[in-house]
Amino acid sequence: MSVSIEENGNIKLKPNSIIFYEGEKVQNISIVTNGEIDVYISSKDILGIEDENEIMRYSCRLFSIPKNIMIGIGSYKTNSKYMFSFKSKDDTEIYAVKTPNQEYVKTFFKVNKAYLTNMYHSIAYVILKSYEEYIKIKKINDDVKIISANLAVIYFNLQQTKSKNIKSEMLKNYKEIYEDSINSGFNFPTSFDVDFIRADHSEIYMHNKNQFNEEENTEKLEFEIDYVRRFLTMPKNIKTQFFSYDTNMSLDASHMLYETLKKISSLLKTEIVEAIENILFLSSNENESLFGEYVKTATELDKQGKDNDVWVRYIRFMSSIIKDIYNKIKTEYDYDLNIDTEEMDSILKRISKNNVPSSEEANADIDGIDNIKVTIGFEELPSEVKDPTKKLIEMSGIDENKAKSFMKSLQAYRKLRDKFSTEDDVRKIRRGVTTVFFEIYKEIAKRSIINGESSRLVKMFLNFGYMDDQLLTPNQIMDLYEIKDKSKTKKINVFYIDEWLQKIYDKEEPPSVNGFGQDYREALRELKKRGTINDKELEEHWESSSKRLEYEVENMIETTHRLCYGQVSVYFPILHKDMITKDFERALIRRDVMEKSIKDITDIDFSAFYREVLYKNKELNIEKELVMQEVLPNIILMPTFGSRAIMWEELSSRQKNSTGRFLFPIFTSEDLESLLIPTIGAFRWELCKTMLGPAWNDITQMSITSEYSDYVQFYKKNRNLSDEAKEKLKIQIKKCRNNLREVFVSDYNLWIKYESKGIMRLNRVARGILYRQVPFAKNIRDELAKQPMFSEIANRFKNIRSKKATELENRYFKFTKTGNPLPYELQHHIEFYKDM
Repeated sequence: MSVSIEENGNIKLKPNSIIFYEGEKVQNISIVTNGEIDVYISSKDILGIEDENEIMRYSCRLFSIPKNIMIGIGSYKTNSKYMFSFKSKDDTEIYAVKTPNQEYVKTFFKVNKAYLTNMYHSIAYVILKSYEEYIKIKKINDDVKIISANLAVIYFNLQQTKSKNIKSEMLKNYKEIYEDSINSGFNFPTSFDVDFIRADHSEIYMHNKNQFNEEENTEKLEFEIDYVRRFLTMPKNIKTQFFSYDTNMSLDASHMLYETLKKISSLLKTEIVEAIENILFLSSNENESLFGEYVKTATELDKQGKDNDVWVRYIRFMSSIIKDIYNKIKTEYDYDLNIDTEEMDSILKRISKNNVPSSEEANADIDGIDNIKVTIGFEELPSEVKDPTKKLIEMSGIDENKAKSFMKSLQAYRKLRDKFSTEDDVRKIRRGVTTVFFEIYKEIAKRSIINGESSRLVKMFLNFGYMDDQLLTPNQIMDLYEIKDKSKTKKINVFYIDEWLQKIYDKEEPPSVNGFGQDYREALRELKKRGTINDKELEEHWESSSKRLEYEVENMIETTHRLCYGQVSVYFPILHKDMITKDFERALIRRDVMEKSIKDITDIDFSAFYREVLYKNKELNIEKELVMQEVLPNIILMPTFGSRAIMWEELSSRQKNSTGRFLFPIFTSEDLESLLIPTIGAFRWELCKTMLGPAWNDITQMSITSEYSDYVQFYKKNRNLSDEAKEKLKIQIKKCRNNLREVFVSDYNLWIKYESKGIMRLNRVARGILYRQVPFAKNIRDELAKQPMFSEIANRFKNIRSKKATELENRYFKFTKTGNPLPYELQHHIEFYKDM
């Protein structure tokens, strides 16, 4: 039973006491005065649960609310009910006020106006916490849906007996999806394929008619959440002054905000129910599940003496995934999915007796499944990486007062329970660390590059962002310490930060542009205009290797570090365990993997890094000839665990054949291809824009930028677009915030992922532009030309390229008619149009 409140006053609660049940009528206002309270949410509304014990049994723990937060925040509404259940965490105390009716509530707030601010603040706090949990559970649900969908269609693709009696509605649904996909020409793997299972193929499987409405609803919700975040950062005195002005207006404002909480609560419940359904679709002790069906088939094949190797490999993969999710839900949400993992191990042992895991399985990149390691203590860490904060501060030689301020903020950060909080006080703590961090970083970089100090600690600090041994576990620190990427690349340059800064210092590479797009020379001129430096100092800075190094840290690294981290609002520069979602060894972006990923994309988009450059040859009297040349970008790995890649520069100098610069977090749990494709798309756009200059949107000069500019600007009058296509494009433009580049990049993503496989995802106008301006490799073009949707544009494109190649051969004939071979640059230029 919940706590009985007979009269106003303090109520002391023992640990694990249920204060109020979800669905119970709100009859009081309660404020947490001591301790913390855990907030639970159930699916009672969806499942029709009424019994209080059953409500808690089917509830998930979401978050804890600290003291001064108000419970019963719907008390001003008639017949309002608790959206959540509340359970005391430890010894807890609340102050409760009985509210028999609405008039009493209004009177209470008129007399106690200070509580009005607390009321609104509490609703905002619970909204933000609930939304954060919604995003977390949605991510889990989305991941489970991807894996279960792929395993379901693979199941039907591997099945030899097509007439199987299926009971599960979900499995029946996936059978239809599988058959539709097969009929549309999609080929599924017939061997064990981890990459396929982990990839999102929803564009192939699903045709969701409500997709665009959902996007609009999501956009509206994000707008409301952004408002809540801004409110929570508002100074307390301004809040108090506003809410104490008019009681009725304040209650009305709380009522409107309360409606947002109801909306998020409903979304959260739906997502939790769906997540549990999808998890139990993977494995269930009671109902038909994928794990059970895979096991049945593997067992049957074994009885028949047939090969069941591929089935066992999928079962082993599934087992790891299911156990990880089971433990995650039980630990983080206090919810028991009632999956018998011991029985699962027993089954796996039984059917795997003749099956040894392949190297592919052993190295399978499974999120959330950590390799079993012996836990070590801090005393076992190498002495050189112990107490890094003190060592690095002393090494940097920064001002003593700054060092003290930095340590004070860092110590406060260590104590935070929620390191991703957007509260104003927490923002100040993060800011206090960040402002000094890069000053320390700059000084350590100078000592490392200029003086050659390259201890393991310095390398871990510069390359990984390791600075505090109290923010990581000993095992995580050892993983960082032992990281060695011995792989090499053949064509792509991939740099760790210390390697990149060495290039800058040695003047092998010019400093990067700053946040305003100014190169080093332009930035120095700007300083001269302001009177910060004179002409002599400008030239000294230009020639000084040390100043170039400082500039790179202050203008490129400091600016882009937070961007690569991905969550700018909760950015923190030092590596800490709460930001780590995957062990370092598997999260590390390796050089050879980066090169392979880029090659996989250029095998589709062969001309991604080609541009026209000026070719000269005095011996042949060639003074000005434009030829196509491939210039691969430099990849710089930023010292953070992040989720975003950045196309920082399309050219690194005014020379048209200078390299671009892509920035990636050195650690990421994201799929590398998903980071690379948009980055290359943005590069294509910016390179085209730079090469064309003022004519970038001149439609008389056909290019990516001019054609897309015309396409987006005049789509409403375009007769080649259906009404449905126009509506989709309208929503796409809105989603991309009217940014032409973003519209192109979103289409480029579909072009590479789906259209290259013959899976139609673009309208005919966008497809035509991309076929002309972002052509596929010849083998892909030849295959797609067999499809009606591509045949016309394919023939036209082929004729144009053939004509261009013939023109070049005729023009260059004068250089070879004497029997001399054609220079490589000119020969390659012909081949670009003739054979690629």
